[in-house]
Amino acid sequence: MMTDAIDILIREHRLIGQVLGSLEVFAEKLGEDPESDRTTVQKFADFFHGFVDECHHGKEEGYLFIKMSACGFSNQAGPVSAMISEQGEGREHLSALAEIAGGSGPLSPREKSLVRGHALGYILRIESHMKREDDILFPVARHALPPLMMEELTHEFEEFDGSAANRPGRENLLRMAGEFLDRYPPKQSRQAGSF
Repeated sequence: MMTDAIDILIREHRLIGQVLGSLEVFAEKLGEDPESDRTTVQKFADFFHGFVDECHHGKEEGYLFIKMSACGFSNQAGPVSAMISEQGEGREHLSALAEIAGGSGPLSPREKSLVRGHALGYILRIESHMKREDDILFPVARHALPPLMMEELTHEFEEFDGSAANRPGRENLLRMAGEFLDRYPPKQSRQAGSF
């Protein structure tokens, strides 16, 4: 079976899930390396902003949702609207993490508490969001989008990821993901799937 646009998004979900597992382990170990904790928070925020918001949501919001809208799905109600809203909620947690990371010196006890809270909030929001996409939105899209439109969408995703503007950043984000997984191996239950 040929890989289609939905397969690309699902593969990205597996990677995102694994790095969420690394974020969870980091949050649990927060304080073990106080000199680098703030930098690590920034690196996680950078990764999730770059990979989730720009690469992954960029494909969904810039291509998939537009094609679904062309097939009659509303951006104001229904599954597409819900996904857009949830993506915004995740960005709020990322912004808070980036703001904390922007401080100086070791994280204060209050900042550690905020990092743990926002990390957990982000993990829960993105995991539930990905589950709804995997279980509802993606099957609906596969059913609703005509084959030619799905083929076009797949081509657009491949061009998006492979463009001269996006490819170096994507490769760097994949390298970062590997580093997170090595340094903060997710718990066994999160290690399924590959990217």
